Order: sequence, then structure tokens, then C-alpha cells
Amino acid sequence: MKLKSIILLGTFASFSLSCSDFLEPEDNEYVKGDQLQETVDMNSDAIVQGVYSRSVQYGFGASRHDDFGQRSIDISCDMMTEDIVHYTNKQWFSADYNLDNRAATYTRSLRQWKYCYAQIRDLNSIIDIYPNDNELNEEQRHLKGESLALRAFHYFTLVNIYQKAGKWADVKDLPGVPVYTTVGLEGNPRGKVSDVYDQIKADYTNAIALLEGDDYDKTRVGQLAAKALYARAAMYYEDYATAEKMASDVIAATSLMSTSDYTAGFADMANIEWLWAVDVTSENTTSYASFFSIMDNLSPGYAGSLGQYKCVDRRLYDAIDAKDIRKQCFKDGTYKIPYMQFKFVDPSKKFLGDLVYLRCAEAYYIKAEAQARQGNISGAQTTLNTISAARSTDGECPYKWSANVDELINQIFLHKRIELWGEGQSLFEFNRLEKTIDRTYAGTNHPKGNITAEGGDQPVPWSSKIRVIQIPTKEIEGNPEISETDQN
Repeated sequence: MKLKSIILLGTFASFSLSCSDFLEPEDNEYVKGDQLQETVDMNSDAIVQGVYSRSVQYGFGASRHDDFGQRSIDISCDMMTEDIVHYTNKQWFSADYNLDNRAATYTRSLRQWKYCYAQIRDLNSIIDIYPNDNELNEEQRHLKGESLALRAFHYFTLVNIYQKAGKWADVKDLPGVPVYTTVGLEGNPRGKVSDVYDQIKADYTNAIALLEGDDYDKTRVGQLAAKALYARAAMYYEDYATAEKMASDVIAATSLMSTSDYTAGFADMANIEWLWAVDVTSENTTSYASFFSIMDNLSPGYAGSLGQYKCVDRRLYDAIDAKDIRKQCFKDGTYKIPYMQFKFVDPSKKFLGDLVYLRCAEAYYIKAEAQARQGNISGAQTTLNTISAARSTDGECPYKWSANVDELINQIFLHKRIELWGEGQSLFEFNRLEKTIDRTYAGTNHPKGNITAEGGDQPVPWSSKIRVIQIPTKEIEGNPEISETDQN
């Protein structure tokens, strides 16, 4: 197989802050020809393993206890909606909860950008090694497919943080994020949202084909996970037929967990629904700077020991039927404060709970909405009945689904938020459906002063700029293709 001569980026490089520095390795060490082939053959997945390691790395962007990889991004995004209540409104992630995190000079803007583009940079180094799919052996095909799927995932994250989702006609021509498909030293312009999704679509399509026959490993993105992620992305550019097909494939190949497993703490990757996860051990735990430290109200970390309690929004809790096992993930006043979350509980009390990135349950809500939007109301209702019955303590769906397409889509939005509470999808979904974020309803359990940007505590409509993070200042300073006129 003929290989390109490239720069081996090394997942271990540290990074400066401008665009070119995101793309360029510090040591500038070139490995060419036979040396490159030998290096690849000796340890073909070393770089992608580094990508996975970075996803649970403490302090990659900054040495702060709200910087611990992918799940810190997920928490940040969930905090920006109404679904999670940051009870004390203090300490880590309070700026996200206050929707006062968007400025170009703020750490959140820079860290998320830096992390995602570092991941993309290393993934591009793998993809560059294998330019011709027809010349790859099975191991190489799977490695390239995995890298393409991961690249698409990170572009999806970027375009939904640094630009808002919405109705496709409303957002497709808005400024996107720079797209890089090969290792290089030059910065690219923002382009359009549609350009980013064109790349995401191409990457997932190619990845799924290359991952045919992959060995299933939950700690890595295989074909099933790629299909689930593709289904998610397709909803954002309104390709409902593809979303339904990918979601249906996932549903057909998986099973839903029992109700007893649902209340077991979401800390064990042995759960049959988990498609992509992190096996947290004493070697890779980030201890106090970790998901369970922030979220687990029984942990010896920030939530449990220091009282930075995380709760469910009262209105969301009230929408859950008494027979729905998901209601038992929250306590309505019987433990310290009302509506405390117990969905995520690390039984080890040593920050060794596994981390979930993707579950097959999401595919049911994607399929149902895709069916509804294509006019198959009865099919959507059947899909919803299946997962709702699995979540019921008596095995019967306790909900009635509307026959009106708009009302049904609103029901799907509600139940998807209930199902994926705390799993990082809330902000993107609020934006995609152009829903107002409202913590101000009568009887709210959100504390006063929970929004400190743009007028304080009031509903935040889809059009509000505070729902979109600005491009970091250091990217604008370092990338000649992006100027202040391109800023959000």
C-alpha cells in the first residue's frame, strides 16, 4: 500500500492557541516512507487511542476542575437549558448555568474549541495515512472508519456550540466552523453550517461502510455507534429518511435495559444499552475534577461533599408518570432538597464510575420523530410505546400520544429530554427545535439570579445570542481567514 508522507502528530503533543498551532505539531518531526509504514504497522491505533484518552483528560484546555474532557462539555451544554437545576448557583459550571459563558475571551470559548480541533487534528493524521480505501486491510479499514466517525462527532459538537441549530432553512447558510480534512498548517474560514454538515454526512457514510464487520468494543466507536451518531446528526439537517434508517438499524441490533438497571446509577458500562463509553479505572480517573464529582449528589466530590447539588427541573419532573421508572431517578423532597438527581451515582465513592457517551435509547426518539415528520404518525406512536413500556414499572406504556404531528413532536421532545437527562444533548435539542429556555414559570425550583446575562432571569428565546458561544479571541488572532466581522 502506498502511503502519503505526513507529519505524525502524536497524541501527546501540547498545543499553543492559534489556528495554525492547532494543526501543527510542536516538534515538526517528519516520518516518511518505510519508516511510516513500520510505525503504523507496529501500533496502528496508538493515535486514535490517544484521542480517546484526551476525552477523559484533566486540564487539557486549562487546569480547572470543570475541564475533564467530553463529559465536561456535555455538562456545560446541559447547564445552559432549563432541565438541570444548579441548586446553589455557585462553583464549577455556574457560568454555564448563568448563560454567562459565551464571550470570546472566556475560558469556555477557548477550551471547547481547542479540545475539539486537537481531536480532529489527530484524527486527520490517521485518515491521511490511509488515502485509498480499496488498498486497506480489515484492521486499517476499521481504524480509518473509526477515525472518520470520531471526526464527524467532533464537527457536530463544534457546529452546535459555535452556531445554533434550528430549522434547516433558518440555519444552513449561517456561518459554520472551519473544516479541515487533512493535516495542514493554514487556517480555514468559517464557511457555512451546510458545509460542516456536508462533511459530517460524508464522514459518517464512509465510516459506516469501512466499519463493516468490526469487533464490538464499547470503549471505541464501532459501526453501531456510528449509525446512532449519524442518525442524530441527520435530524439536524432534516434528512429524516436517513435518520429513521440509521435509528432502525440500531434498534434492531440492541435491547433496552430493565427497570432495575435504570436505577442502578448509570456508572457501569456493562449496561446493555451503552454503545460508547469510558471504562474508568484508578489509572484514568480524574477524581475531584470529574463527571461524578460534579453530578453525583452522594459523591465525596463537589456535588455530594460540598453541597453543589444537581437537581431536575420541577416541570420536567412533574411530566414523568408515577409508573415511569425514570421518576425514581429524582427525589421530590424526601432527601435534603427537592428534586435531587440520583440518576448518576458512583457506587465506588472513589470516582470510578464509568462514563456513558451514547445509548441505544436515543435511537427510539430519533426514529419516532423522523417517522412523525414523514407522516407516519401511527409508526411514531408504536416506537414511543415500545420504549415507554420498557420504562414502565408494570410494562405498559402510561402515556397517550397525540395524533397531531406538531403536538406529537413536542411530546417526543419532552420524553427525549427525560430519557437523556444529564447526557449532554439538551442544549442542542432546544436549539434544533427553536424552543425557548424558560426557568421562570410559576413554582420553578431554579434559584433566583440563575441568569446573569442579557437582562437576568427571563425566558431566553431561540434568537438570543447568549445561546451561542463566541469564536475564541486567540483563534481570530491566529487565523487570518477569520476576523472580528465573522464573530458570533
